[in-house]
Formats: sequence, structure tokens, C-alpha cells
Amino acid sequence: MELKKISVLVAVIMFCVLHDIVAQDTLSVEKSARQERKVKKEKTTVLDISNDTLPVAAKPVVKRKGDTMKATMLSTAFPGGGQIFNRKYWKLPIVYAGFGALIYSFSSNSSNYQLYYKGYMDFKDDIPETASYIDEELVPLDPEVYDPVLHPETYEPATAQLVEEQMLRLVDYHKRYRDLSIILTGVWYMAQILDANVDASLMEYDVSDNLELTFYPSMITLPGRSPGAGFNIHLTMAF
Repeated sequence: MELKKISVLVAVIMFCVLHDIVAQDTLSVEKSARQERKVKKEKTTVLDISNDTLPVAAKPVVKRKGDTMKATMLSTAFPGGGQIFNRKYWKLPIVYAGFGALIYSFSSNSSNYQLYYKGYMDFKDDIPETASYIDEELVPLDPEVYDPVLHPETYEPATAQLVEEQMLRLVDYHKRYRDLSIILTGVWYMAQILDANVDASLMEYDVSDNLELTFYPSMITLPGRSPGAGFNIHLTMAF
């Protein structure tokens, strides 16, 4: 009986000792874990980027691509439309000023041509009622000295011949410049189409504004095919 009591007592003592050892080990592990977290926290470095002087990469600029076909078709259908499409608005006053000047020239010369042509035809016929040439703008002379139809007794043949030649020259003059105005209007129309096409095709090219002008010696051919010293001019544009 006493042996049994001793065995139970020994078992109770061993259980308490083992429990205390396990409890101490758990506390030591938790304590060491907390110490490690504290050390890591102390070693953590905080970076201050408020005074960072590194340049920030700029947003890339997207260049607008040109469309030569669309610019050409717009200028063909509507003068100045290609310049608007290419965003070259400063060219619009030049385009329309050119058309305005040419249209005015055509209108003015056409009116004067019709006026002088009718006066010349009236002067050449023998009908007294057709006397539109009696106008100071057409002939700044007294009809008595040059009109053989209205004043056959007083007119001077030399003066009449001079008036006829002068009116014919004015007819030819205004006819020539009227036709030239039509031709130049067509040329100006084609020029604004070509300008829109070239602007659209060069829109994607990076053209430098720097020009280089150099002079260098060179051999040139003189009259008589004899060589001689001279200077050449070289102009370079960087693309």
C-alpha cells in the first residue's frame, strides 16, 4: 500500500515538472519571437522621397500623321480645305487673297474688254444710232475731229485712224489680261492643292530650322572655255 502511494506521488511530481518545463519553453519561444520582430522593426529604414530631384519622364508627344490623299481631295473639292485639314490656318488668308485678287482682275478686265469692244464695233459701223464710243472714258476727244459718221465734214482722217488704233489696242490689252487672269486662277488653284499635298507628306518629317551657308573655292569655266578661280556658294538644310 505504501509502495502504491509512493508511485502515485512520484507520478504527480513528474507531471508538474514536465508541465513547468513546457510552459517555460513556450514563454521563451514567444519572447524570442517578439525580440526578433522588434529588432527587424528597428532596422527598417524609411526613405524620404519628398526631396527627390530626379526628373520625371515627360509624357511622349504624339505627332499627328498626315494624310496626303485626304488633304489633296479636300483642296480639290474646296480651296483651302487641305490647309484646314493640315492645321495650317495661317495660309488661309494667302489662299483666299490670291483668289480674290485674280477674280477682281478677271472681272475688271472683262468689263473693260466688253466696253471697248462694243465702242470699237460701233465706231467701225456706219449706223449713226450706235455711238457708244462717244464717252470721255473711251475717247477723250471731240467727236467732230474723229467721227466720220456723225461729222463727215469736220472729222480728220488721221485723228480717226489714231482713235481706231487706240481703241483696238485697249480691246487687245483687256482681252489679254482677262485671259491671263483665268490662267493664273487655274495655276493658283493647282498651287494650293500642291501645297496641301506637300504639307501633309512632310508632316511626319523632323526638319531642322538650322541652315548652313558656306563659301568655298572652285574652278569655274570662263567665256571661251578657259578655267579660272572662283567661289561657289553651298547652302545646306539639315533633316
